[in-house]
Amino acid sequence: GSVCNLRNCVVNMMMSDRSLLGKLFQISGKDELAFLVDSGLVFGFFLGIIQLFISLYWDNPWTLSIGGLIVGLATNWLALKWIFEPVNPFKIGPIVLQGLFLRRQNEVSADFSEFFANRVLTSRQLWKSMLTDPTTLPEWEKLIARRFSSLVSDVTLGAVDL
Repeated sequence: GSVCNLRNCVVNMMMSDRSLLGKLFQISGKDELAFLVDSGLVFGFFLGIIQLFISLYWDNPWTLSIGGLIVGLATNWLALKWIFEPVNPFKIGPIVLQGLFLRRQNEVSADFSEFFANRVLTSRQLWKSMLTDPTTLPEWEKLIARRFSSLVSDVTLGAVDL
């Protein structure tokens, strides 16, 4: 057993305040979220132009609805591909291609670390988790019992042995 279960500590904290996960995504993925918005505008505009010409020549009431679905799916798919792929950087001439999020791995790691250190794995939260988590509480009880027994033995000069 262990006196600290970090996994349970993080899961319990994230479950007790569900807004933390949203804040984490906003902090670590701020550039990618901005890219999604901007790329949706640009891609949507150009795909919408194509949709406009199709609806002008094909008179069907479903053209705009189906076209909007296709445009939405295509823009989201393309933006997500550019954010997360390719995983490993590769060169095409002077251009290096790698997913936007992965290219910022050092910055994202620093954001993640700061977020967890300041908002999730605080000393108060760690102590609370260690002393109340059912997976760590038995180990704490054993540790305290051993230390208390040793203290009593030392203070009484061995006269009392628990």
